[in-house]
Amino acid sequence: MSGNYIKTAYSKLYSVSKGMDKTSLYTLDEYLSASGKKPRIYKKSEKNVDIVICKEDIPDVNLLRLGRSFPSALICSGANIPVSLIDKVKKQKTFSVIGLQKYLFFPQMETALNTCGFETLNLGPLRDDMPVCEPLLRNVKYVFLDMTSVKHSDYPWDGNENPNGFFANEICQIARYIGFSCDLKAVFIYGVPENGCPNVCSNLVAQVAWHIADAVANNIYENPQAEKQKGKLPDHFEHKIVDFCSHGDTLTFIMSAATGRWWMEVPVIKKNTTELVACTANDYQTACDGQVPMRWLYYYNRLNAM
Repeated sequence: MSGNYIKTAYSKLYSVSKGMDKTSLYTLDEYLSASGKKPRIYKKSEKNVDIVICKEDIPDVNLLRLGRSFPSALICSGANIPVSLIDKVKKQKTFSVIGLQKYLFFPQMETALNTCGFETLNLGPLRDDMPVCEPLLRNVKYVFLDMTSVKHSDYPWDGNENPNGFFANEICQIARYIGFSCDLKAVFIYGVPENGCPNVCSNLVAQVAWHIADAVANNIYENPQAEKQKGKLPDHFEHKIVDFCSHGDTLTFIMSAATGRWWMEVPVIKKNTTELVACTANDYQTACDGQVPMRWLYYYNRLNAM
């Protein structure tokens, strides 16, 4: 069973025990039966993150019982995205698809996601600037990660017919961003054959799991929106105000000196307030260059939609 080999490979990785107190590695069957043979139900006080190995196919979301609100992300090439997943997330406020290869992704599916106000990030722009995916993962609770989004040469399982895709080091970098989510509860890794999984593939899955666990162990929780509502941000949050002299408008950014994370203030007109939206240093630089960042415009339109 590949799941057992992956768990063995995972346990052998150097210093993985550092994150073991905050992460648990399960096969899907173990995960579903972890609590009296019922799907796992999370308590608000839980800080543990579950990493779940889910065989070849994405798990049935209905079996996972993720609750009414489950901000989530899907890491995949765009091939074989189940319609049932899209139907399930339509009512969610936060969902994104990362690593898309446009020629594998049905235009109707992209239209459906954009209609719901969800973000998509194609492989090309992501490869040019890997940190651009971090804001999309910063506050997700659940992540579905398809190992066949990795190119066949780096993940040489017969069931992976993808000649292009992530390199092994890139999927590990994304795994690290996943582990740095401030609200993460579980990561479901699929595209893993139950039998006949080459050792190199099992080892890569184990290393992806390690990068998630290591990031969880070293993560610093930050929620400047909540701190702001209390009346004052801690000193390590720095305000950066960009003045658009030609229009008389300003954009406000917040940067954490502790982690290097960035947020930008987006006005919510009907509530006469602002919301902090995760962003990158590049968004700040774009504003400094006199242009409104596309991410700011996206969220302004989304938050103020009638």
